[in-house]
Amino acid sequence: MARGLLPEETKYNGHRRAHFHDYNRPGVYMLTLVTGGRQRLFGSIVGHTRGQRGTEEFPHLQCSALGTTILQEEIAKIHYYYKEVEVMKVALMPDHIHLLVNVKQKLPEGKHLGNIVRGFKTGCTRAWWKLQDEASAERPSGEGQPGGGQPGGGQPGGETPGTVGTPGTVGTPGTVPGVSPSGRSEGAAGRNEGTAGRNEGTGSNGGRQQRRPVLFQGGYHDRIIIRDGMLENICRYMDENPFRARLREECPNLMQRRLHLWIHDREYAAFGNLFLLKNPDKLQVFFHRKNKQGVPTHLTPEYAKEKEGLLQRAEEGAVLVTPGISKGEQGVVDAALIDHLPLILLQKEPITEYWKPPQRRFYACAAGRLLILSPWKLDCDSDYARFHSLNDLAHDICIATDTRLIGF
Repeated sequence: MARGLLPEETKYNGHRRAHFHDYNRPGVYMLTLVTGGRQRLFGSIVGHTRGQRGTEEFPHLQCSALGTTILQEEIAKIHYYYKEVEVMKVALMPDHIHLLVNVKQKLPEGKHLGNIVRGFKTGCTRAWWKLQDEASAERPSGEGQPGGGQPGGGQPGGETPGTVGTPGTVGTPGTVPGVSPSGRSEGAAGRNEGTAGRNEGTGSNGGRQQRRPVLFQGGYHDRIIIRDGMLENICRYMDENPFRARLREECPNLMQRRLHLWIHDREYAAFGNLFLLKNPDKLQVFFHRKNKQGVPTHLTPEYAKEKEGLLQRAEEGAVLVTPGISKGEQGVVDAALIDHLPLILLQKEPITEYWKPPQRRFYACAAGRLLILSPWKLDCDSDYARFHSLNDLAHDICIATDTRLIGF
């Protein structure tokens, strides 16, 4: 790829399936469903990050009519139609929803988690269309967009709290299949989740057929809760969603996302405080796993002394740069985060359009103390090669004098 060219953006659809897992059997899952075009149809975040928790001043979602309908009506239909499923927790955001569900018993023959999700999305889309029709019927004929104000007009991209939310031009036109809100068949509708977004839909408009968009993007993201402590972390993550969203809005310069950034002749994606790259005093944190005598480096007195020196330099204003792979490097990263010191962290995991770091690193980014970089096209066939490649890049960043963003 030629330097300076804008490569075509890779869109991350967020789908995630564990091919080793049987989604017909009991399990606890966090599900994420995103509106078509990321339209902010469920409400808006109000409050501010300085507000006291538990008060109206603390960030929270102020629901739209559609958001309220989903919370008060559509969520309950999951357990109504599938007694085997309990909805443990819900986190509704302006353009997406997280559901924590517990499949307590094996689902009926031929059913799996995707059927439940598909049915829920079907019910929410129908509720959306119904609210649009009701709002359209209340407007005088000819008011608003061309077509006499019929559903399907309006501006793309969302709504204000308390309104329905217009479909606009974003989203996949389609009809909701002939299934109940649970996904149980009421006819020869397609069985695969996402069918709603692939069929041409109809709506009344002076006797003409009209295409209408479905509410959600095709597919969904699931995370299986399997490890001790994972459930508590997921619940905390869901509770703090509005706070993190408001934090990103209040600190836009300290928590930037750049999918294409050049340092020397290397391209990266970045999340966090880009100004850390401008600091002329950058120090590489580089430790092998073992010293020449075969002793784990992080257990040696030499490591303890060097670690103390690096942290001292950071307290004086230097920026630490490392992939944090070896235990010695991890020890410095952990200490820097705890002590609120400036840090540039390299990682192999891609930074995509909707990627977010874990909680502690997220808040470090928001405070302006952390920048996370992910190199494009890191071709390594072993952990050893990746360790050295990322550390070589850390060295280059420390001596870099040119940094260039590309468009977005």
